[in-house]
Amino acid sequence: MGKIRMTASFVILAAVIVGCESDKQSPPRTKLDDPKAPTPVYRSPLSVAVSPDGKTLYVSDRTAGCVTVLDASGGKKIRDVAIGGEPNGLCLSSDGKRLYVARRKANSIALIDTAKRIVTGHISVGPWPVAVALAPKSNRLYSCNRGNHTVSVVDLAAGKEIKQIAVVRDPAFAVVAGDESRLVVANFMPADAATAPDPASEVSIIDTKAMRQRARVKLPRGSTMARGTWVSPDGKWAYVVHLLGLFDLPITQLEQGWVHTTALSIIDLATPERLATVLLDDLTKGAPDPWAVVGSPDAKKLWISHRGVHEVSTIDIGRIHELLAGKIPAKLAEIKDAQRDNIWVRITKDKRQIAELARDLTALHISNTLVRTPSGGKGPTGMALGPDGKKLYVANYYGASVGVLDAIGGKLLATISVGGQPGLDAARRGEIFFHDATRCYQRWHSCASCHLDGGRVDALTWDFLRDGIDNGKDVISLVYMHRTPPHNRRATRPNPWESLETGVVGSHHMPPAKSEVDDLLAYVKSLRPEPNPNLPTFAPAAARGKVLFEGKANCTRCHPSPLFTDNKSYNVGTASAGDPDGRYDTPSLIEAYRTAPYYHDGRAATMKEALSPRDPKGLHGRLKDLTPKEIDDLIAYVLSL
Repeated sequence: MGKIRMTASFVILAAVIVGCESDKQSPPRTKLDDPKAPTPVYRSPLSVAVSPDGKTLYVSDRTAGCVTVLDASGGKKIRDVAIGGEPNGLCLSSDGKRLYVARRKANSIALIDTAKRIVTGHISVGPWPVAVALAPKSNRLYSCNRGNHTVSVVDLAAGKEIKQIAVVRDPAFAVVAGDESRLVVANFMPADAATAPDPASEVSIIDTKAMRQRARVKLPRGSTMARGTWVSPDGKWAYVVHLLGLFDLPITQLEQGWVHTTALSIIDLATPERLATVLLDDLTKGAPDPWAVVGSPDAKKLWISHRGVHEVSTIDIGRIHELLAGKIPAKLAEIKDAQRDNIWVRITKDKRQIAELARDLTALHISNTLVRTPSGGKGPTGMALGPDGKKLYVANYYGASVGVLDAIGGKLLATISVGGQPGLDAARRGEIFFHDATRCYQRWHSCASCHLDGGRVDALTWDFLRDGIDNGKDVISLVYMHRTPPHNRRATRPNPWESLETGVVGSHHMPPAKSEVDDLLAYVKSLRPEPNPNLPTFAPAAARGKVLFEGKANCTRCHPSPLFTDNKSYNVGTASAGDPDGRYDTPSLIEAYRTAPYYHDGRAATMKEALSPRDPKGLHGRLKDLTPKEIDDLIAYVLSL
């Protein structure tokens, strides 16, 4: 899509009025931002919870800054509860009397009295909490903090955080398992260098008594966007949905999952190891950008929301476990894969064949274990199952509604509006296109499948044809791309409009209309950098690093403020085999703290690796002249931008 950049500027958040927010906050403003009219307040339902009696729904609205209360039986809105701070994930207490809501921009959990429908307090947690999980027996709450890659442990009796547990990277969702002795955490993106043998998102298994990470379970190579997680009531199995990128293949075709597939991984928590990964796509129709997964009380059914294609999958997971155990019905055993046995029969003969499920687009189809149905609106995200197991509630992010589905048959029964929606401006239309995989040939991915987390990175390298072949480049952030032409790592696109147009054509294989490219550009222009939420902890080192950056290290020669790029190409001694001259566009350093891995091919997993002296010719500034302590200070400054 464009010259995806590591971006950052030493900025402080300002405040802006957003919808029904009481804690009024705004995107960061810098002197680079053009004056503009107030952004329309769109309704964007994200997560949903259902009361124990099934009568009431609670829906977090990220852009309107509130929790919306809905009458589930009457199908109507009751009221909004303003909480601000960008509400994300939420959960209810066992008795339904208290609602806990993660406030990403406020670094806290809001406590809502569901009877009075008012906010009664807040609990401070780690930076950027996006999901919460309740352990009712131990009276603890856990929050996934994407700002510093930790999980907060909250003692609800004391009303405070008692520890932050380090996990892998970008914890996006958590589920308390079984007897509450374990917490299963999905880490959104890989933490590896892109050149590592198997870069992939991971699942962290936390020992809740010891309050530390006990194990890491790696998802298949190329896994990203790991978020939705559900654990069987007996605590035996964890299910995680994610994308699977075939990033080492050139982007020459899209057919049959050549670039992206969508997967469900099954983890045996007793081991803990990944038992299997099955694909959720059809042979000629993808099901990308999975968001949430919930299961039935008897653990026989799973439901998965697919944000990119506006659908919900119903999975017969009980039957899949039977097939994995070798219980193959006669009719299924008769189906052939060309001239050989199908994958399920092969598994009965050799358990090692289970690994092939991650590459088999027909496995769930021939076993009749998967059905997909519309969600009732665009961009389905969070889901909740009614207490009787008969109705499934789905938040439609771009539809301003909650879809009500028959949980057994998957049929859409109704939609409930969360509030009036203003007319779409160009930026919102562009945002919807950006997240819509139906605008891609055979629906294999959206723009957001690579540019995760609001136009940022996916930590993988992709071999697009615009600069030759066999020379994969990492995905770069789109923040401020309109101010930093030319675009992509080899600077082959002169302006952002052309970069976006050719990016869609090259990756989606469906030419966009001129007006659609205009809308995409409007969306990209609306993206704003966010200051590193951990800046106060290393501010003194960052101040020293700034002096080095502008002086002894000579970084400003190529990375001058305020964009921290001179928009020129250089050979800094990092040539790839497919790029003989070794010249790459100077990346912006804005938001460098959240755009690892680094360099054009993602060879450095951390900024420490990126700035460690490995340049005897002095091509990359004067890193070779810095002491280890000065390198640490320089890193602190770059990560503050």
